[in-house]
Amino acid sequence: MTTEQYDIKTNIKLGQEIFENLSNDLRPGWAGLVLSRFDHYIKNIPTLISELYPIIDDKDRWKEAHEQFTKIRVFGLENKNYEPENYLRLAELVAKVTYNASGQSAPFDSDSGHYIASLALKATEYFDDNRLEEEVKSAILMFSRNKKFKDNLTAAKDFLLYKKIDDILWFDWDPIGIKDLAPRDEYQSYVPEIFGLVKANANKQEIANRLYKLETENMGMNGTIENCLTIADKILKAQ
Repeated sequence: MTTEQYDIKTNIKLGQEIFENLSNDLRPGWAGLVLSRFDHYIKNIPTLISELYPIIDDKDRWKEAHEQFTKIRVFGLENKNYEPENYLRLAELVAKVTYNASGQSAPFDSDSGHYIASLALKATEYFDDNRLEEEVKSAILMFSRNKKFKDNLTAAKDFLLYKKIDDILWFDWDPIGIKDLAPRDEYQSYVPEIFGLVKANANKQEIANRLYKLETENMGMNGTIENCLTIADKILKAQ
């Protein structure tokens, strides 16, 4: 197999395989997570895209994604000079996938999700930022890198919890202090474990103890159990 055949950006079949391996309930959350990686790079996120996230996070609202797709499409037609254009096209695909997952009549093309991985990586080219490209790629491959995690994360609400834990570890915990310097995937290998603890009804102390062990033993940092308790409390409140 050539290098190009391994390239998600150019080989649509890889994007198809990634998407088809997801259950119907996980597809909107995965697609939304990929789209959300651009949030800190887009100066003024169009309101129509910001409005898409609450729809993705609530399975009962997935049917609203059809109308949201139309709004995003109209926005693109009325703002033909909007950059990056691929970001708008990606948002359209995410809306399509979300509506299709609702099971409502008149679905969009069934292969809409096949192009998300490729288009998302193409959209990163506009910013010429290696960190963004790595963040997007990490979101795309999250289940490929954590295969056991996929079995535990089966419902739409679980995906929302996963995303919240991922954000908390990156923006609030960040024991190495690299959130403004390194790719987003630095702590993502720890998310499945913390997610598992929450799903197993671990208490604040148990979660804090694990965070403290990760930062002191795995990372060799001088962490404090007090800060870990604060982070653990925030994680539990995210449910």
